[in-house]
Amino acid sequence: MNPALGALERLRSLSEAMLDAARSSDWESLLENEAQRRTLVEQVPADLAFTLAAPARDEARALIETCQRLDADVRALVARRQCELRVVLRQPATGACGDRAPAAWHRPDAG
Repeated sequence: MNPALGALERLRSLSEAMLDAARSSDWESLLENEAQRRTLVEQVPADLAFTLAAPARDEARALIETCQRLDADVRALVARRQCELRVVLRQPATGACGDRAPAAWHRPDAG
């Protein structure tokens, strides 16, 4: 197997592990897997698309798209957990871009 495709396979495996960890609220494992994934991403050549033959490029694209979907699922679970923690910590909720949440979401005594 092409080394670059092997690295992308490993990225996909780490992304799957991150999603499993987020689903089970194992935040420590999620962080450990994310650190490994970040290190691996730094090793993937920036010109990857130019160094692969057409069939390998298609496989690489599919692996990257899978990683992106898994990452979006992880981000959604992390965002949900952050909202839960805001309630526990009694902090005002904010939208995805940092804007304040609708008034109905705020505690009546919050300022």
